[in-house]
Amino acid sequence: MDRKRTLSRRAFLRLALLSGIAAGAGIIYQRTESVGLGNYLRWMARGGAARFFAPKARVALAACATYDADVLGALRGAWQSANMPALRGARVVLKPNLVDFVSGAPCFTHPRVTQAMIHVARELGARTIVVAEGTTFRRDVRAILDATGYSEMLARERVEFVDLNYDDLVTMPLAGGYTGLKTLFVARTIADADVLISIAKLKTHHWTQISASIKNLFGIVPGVKYGWPKNTLHIRGIPAFLAELADSLPTRAGAVVDGIVGMQGDGPLFGSAVASGALVVGADLVAVDATCARLMGFDPAQIDYLNFAAWAGIGAMDASRIELVGESLTRLARVYARPPQVE
Repeated sequence: MDRKRTLSRRAFLRLALLSGIAAGAGIIYQRTESVGLGNYLRWMARGGAARFFAPKARVALAACATYDADVLGALRGAWQSANMPALRGARVVLKPNLVDFVSGAPCFTHPRVTQAMIHVARELGARTIVVAEGTTFRRDVRAILDATGYSEMLARERVEFVDLNYDDLVTMPLAGGYTGLKTLFVARTIADADVLISIAKLKTHHWTQISASIKNLFGIVPGVKYGWPKNTLHIRGIPAFLAELADSLPTRAGAVVDGIVGMQGDGPLFGSAVASGALVVGADLVAVDATCARLMGFDPAQIDYLNFAAWAGIGAMDASRIELVGESLTRLARVYARPPQVE
């Protein structure tokens, strides 16, 4: 048997996504049989064009030491600086990370960050605001909403919550073809939105190294169709599937990442707290996540899903293609403990 064919899928994907021509050669080898050389050439052409001709992606960093500080003021300033989607008259869906509640582990987006985004959306003239999530493990989200403080916050703000796991289903065409899938079922609430804001948690993840705005999109995929914890989609290859989600959203999107208190180590559920004191805001989700990686002391080029998405031209990963505004990345950066690797 050809020696190359003895390489594991994970090892080959890492080889394929490292850089430049080597990345291209690896992806050709891995993917042409399943999705075709034509698709590969299309991805390569778009990615190359984006790296040379696309304008820089703007990402705003804001300092906010604690959740008792002026979270709204910090978020408002970052939003204004980051060239975010217009919200006036829009149906806005806010999608926090409510993966689960684990006592003592800051694994979910803090409700005060989502509350601040509700206020910003109202100030900017949003027509409707909905908070929505499709939790990964528990089938009944109400216990998570109660434990995390979301039930009380949403009642106080008079904002509706939609469980995306049980929402009506809509077929979403997949733009990239990275997984070989042509369509995906998503929640109607997502399909009907004018603007989707991924309000993610800054944390480590044992499958993707970091979890930020793009990994948070897994919650728009309904558990009622794909199960819990949606492993029928994980096995398609997480980097490729995350690229499909980021590339195929049926609406304008943006990201707010809650790094006021991040989580390191055994993510996405059981890690320990890191006082990062940061909010990350941007409209290019790849650029946002690359910035989050740098805030955590990780090299984005070593994170498979970011390398894949940047190579395919979905967003900007290289520091030279990202315009940082607001607080200094160097001042806010921390060194996060890496997650345990799961093979």
